[in-house]
Amino acid sequence: MTEKEQQSNFAERLERIGTNQDSEKSAVADMVARHKDPSRFEEPPQEDVFVRNALIWLAITISAVIGGVYGIRALPQDFKDNIAWMTGNSEEPSDANSTALAIVETDKMSFLGPILASPDVASASGELFDLASITGNIALPTDDTQIGNTIPFDRNVSCTLRKPLATENLVNIRVENGLLPTPVQAFSAQALSDQLMQNITAVTQDGQAYDHDAQVNGNLTSIDVFLTDNTAPLYLALQNMGPGIIWNIHAAPDVTVAHVALISSHISGVTNIADTTTVDGVLVSDFVAPYAAGDDDQIRDCMIRPWRNPQPDWTGVQRAAAGDASISAQMHSYSTGYAAYNAWFTDTLGVDAATDVLTIRDAAHLLHGPQPTEPIAYKPLAGQDIHLMRTDHIITGDTNSRSDAVAQLHQQTLLAAVAGRIEDLNPGPIERENQ
Repeated sequence: MTEKEQQSNFAERLERIGTNQDSEKSAVADMVARHKDPSRFEEPPQEDVFVRNALIWLAITISAVIGGVYGIRALPQDFKDNIAWMTGNSEEPSDANSTALAIVETDKMSFLGPILASPDVASASGELFDLASITGNIALPTDDTQIGNTIPFDRNVSCTLRKPLATENLVNIRVENGLLPTPVQAFSAQALSDQLMQNITAVTQDGQAYDHDAQVNGNLTSIDVFLTDNTAPLYLALQNMGPGIIWNIHAAPDVTVAHVALISSHISGVTNIADTTTVDGVLVSDFVAPYAAGDDDQIRDCMIRPWRNPQPDWTGVQRAAAGDASISAQMHSYSTGYAAYNAWFTDTLGVDAATDVLTIRDAAHLLHGPQPTEPIAYKPLAGQDIHLMRTDHIITGDTNSRSDAVAQLHQQTLLAAVAGRIEDLNPGPIERENQ
């Protein structure tokens, strides 16, 4: 069997294994048929992606070399106006490169917005609190925390979440990453197959030894959400662009959470909710292809990637205003991506995506509502059941047991795909007898 035939055989086996394991496929396939043109889910030829991205970054690089002012001039006028309005800087700097480089990230402010680790608590009002002023008896989770059961729920396959009722208040939260650990890993059979295909390509195409440490892990993080608004039942719209998050809800005693809607780029979940609380969720990859530069510049159906709108305090916005061409391009992607996401959000939930929003890049603790007059009881992750988007592989337990389980899963799937002999994928040279 030739090397190409071996790789093809391996891919077919992985596909077969993935089909048998993947409980999501029929629902997602129906969703795609009903709501999307299947061709939009096809990855463009790698050559096209490479050429397009190379041209984009070549233009950025040339702009940076010639000078940040040129890079700023090359951006759309509406974006330049928006940057100038946010920063109060309507002048094009004469020494753009040196001015931009003087603006640096800090521990709490990145190019893409604030990063607030524990014990900082971000709030919808913009005020920063200390965790001890919000809650007591704090017991933060670790990688080895023992949780209760995982309760899978089916993901929404129509990208149409129910609108908040007139009698409900919207809790609108949008982040990229959670900063608290969890003892949960979750990923699909497709993600596992994709990782194994990357590993095997390195063997068959690059002649490398098989890398058993290259694994999909699906690690979930968590965020504490403290809720104090008791004026009406709450509709939580919890959105994130980074790895999956378990949203740990800490509601004050007189607060009612009616519904939770998760909008996430990876498998996510919620815990510490009442039995009467309903849960729904959409996964970005069910509707939107993996991002490439320029993909989200236009409004389109089901554009649910939850971009955050650039803000004046972002280091990236300030550097863009100072003439940094590459950062300007990134801010432009965020701005246009947000506009496209806002169109879907407004049409689906009936309100603008900026409505009462608490938005931050990374956080450990969030407060939505007024500061409590008495500390809210902290509800640890330990022992709690977690409502989690349904997927093929959900692994819990201490760090060592999860690591062993993930490694075993990779090994078993790989061996099944290669018929039990990894070494046959990259056979040694054939010895020939001298003529």
